[in-house]
Amino acid sequence: MRTKHLLFSLFFLAALLLLSFFNSVEASESDNIRGRADNDIYGYISFNCLDDDGAGRFPFTFPFYFNIPPCDFSQHGVNLDADNNFSGMAWNPSLGFIDFSPSNTPPDSYAFNSHCLSTCNAGNTCTACYNENDQRIYGWGQVVVDGRWIELNGSVSPPTTMTNYTNPQPGIFSGYASTDYISADDFGSISFNCSNDSSCYSNEYYVWLWKLELKSMSAPNWSFSDACSTGARKAVFKWQRRGGIQSAYRVIINTTNSTSSPAFDTSKITGTAAQLSCPGTWCAFTPDYNTSYYWWLQLWNENDEETELFQFDTNDTGVLTDNIAANTSANPTDANKTFTTYKHEFPTPYFTWDPFDILVGSSTDFTSDSHYYSTASPSSNAQLCVDGVCTFGWLASESSVIINSPSTATTSIIFTNNNSQNVYLTVIDPDLYSCSTSSAVLSINYQLPLWKEVKAE
Repeated sequence: MRTKHLLFSLFFLAALLLLSFFNSVEASESDNIRGRADNDIYGYISFNCLDDDGAGRFPFTFPFYFNIPPCDFSQHGVNLDADNNFSGMAWNPSLGFIDFSPSNTPPDSYAFNSHCLSTCNAGNTCTACYNENDQRIYGWGQVVVDGRWIELNGSVSPPTTMTNYTNPQPGIFSGYASTDYISADDFGSISFNCSNDSSCYSNEYYVWLWKLELKSMSAPNWSFSDACSTGARKAVFKWQRRGGIQSAYRVIINTTNSTSSPAFDTSKITGTAAQLSCPGTWCAFTPDYNTSYYWWLQLWNENDEETELFQFDTNDTGVLTDNIAANTSANPTDANKTFTTYKHEFPTPYFTWDPFDILVGSSTDFTSDSHYYSTASPSSNAQLCVDGVCTFGWLASESSVIINSPSTATTSIIFTNNNSQNVYLTVIDPDLYSCSTSSAVLSINYQLPLWKEVKAE
C-alpha cells in the first residue's frame, strides 16, 4: 500500500507541475467554489487554492488555516456555472487533482443526467450538476492520477446538497459523497460540511459558493389583494442571491432605460435585506399610476466590494410577478425590462341586506353599494358600480343556499337551514381589477310559530 501511495504521489507531482506550467490563467479567481471537504483516510480536499495560508482562507468566516499549497504551486478551483453544472479541479495532498469535468464517461453512462436541469454529457464535459429544485448534487468527479470515480449522489446519508437561493446564507454544501465506486480499495465517504459529524468546534470546514452572485430579481410583487387592502401605488423589489455574503445593497428606479437622473436612488444601504418596499422605511418614492419602471440592483460583499449594477430583465434573471399583460401593452419596446403599475385604485366593495334579521326559507335582499375608480380620477371621485359597468359575484359559505341573480348588483338569497354563514361579494371594475368583501357571520333563525289565544271552554 505504501508503494502504491508513493507512485500516486509521483504521478501527482508530475501532473501538478505540468498543469501549473500550462495554466497561465488564474482559474481560482474565476471559480466560485471554495473551502474544503474531508475524508478520514486521505484528509482534506481543497476546492480552491485561494484558501492557502497566504491568500483567502475564510478571513471573515473562520479563524483557521487550511494549509493549502499556494496557487502558484497548485493552481486549482471548482466552478458551478449559470446552468448549475460543475467544472474545474479540486486537490488532495495524496490523491492529487480531482476533476469535476473529465472527458471520460462516468460509470453510470450519464444516467444521473436525468436529475440535471441543464444537460450534462460528453459534449460539454460535464459529469456533475446541482438541481436547485431538490437542492441535491448529482453526478461524478474523477481522480486524475488513477482514474477512480467519486459519486456525488451516492447511497451515503445524508446526500450531498447545497442550500438554495431562498436561504439566508445560500450556496453552502453539506452531506456526503461516496468514493471508490468500482474499486476494491475503498476509502469511504467524503464529508462536505463539519456539521455532518458535529465536528465544527474541533475540525471546522465546509465547501461553499464564495462569490456574491445574483440569482434573480422580481417586481412589482404587488398583487390584487395587496392593492385592495393598502392601495395600488406600491411596488416591492425583491432579489435572491446565488451565493456569497451580502453586506449592503442599492436600488435605482427610473422611467427611462438609464441610471442617469433616476426617479429614485437609494444609495448604499447597509444590511442583508433581500427586498425593498416603495414607499417604505428605506424608500421615499411612490410610483405613479399607469407607469412603466426600470430598476437596477447593486450589492456589496463582506469585504465591502461592490458588484456591477444588475438590471431587471425577464430575459435573464428577472421575474415579472404582477400586472403582466398590462406591462406588455404599456411598454412593448422594453416589456422584458420593465414593470407597469396599475392604472388607478381598485374598487371598494360594500353591501347591505334587508331584512336585517334573516329567516330560514325567507328571501333576503342583498344590495351592492360598491364604487370604482377610472384613469380620469385614479384615486378620487369614486363612481358607483352598477350593472353593465362593473361585474358582481355573490357567494355564501354553504352551497345549499339559493342565490337569485348571483352576478348582478342586487340579488336575493334564501337560506335553507339555520347554520351561521358569511356572504361574499366580489366586484370587478371596467379594467378587470377585482376586490372582495364579506359580511360578518350571519345568524340564520327559524321563523317563530304564530301564537293564537284560544278561549277556554
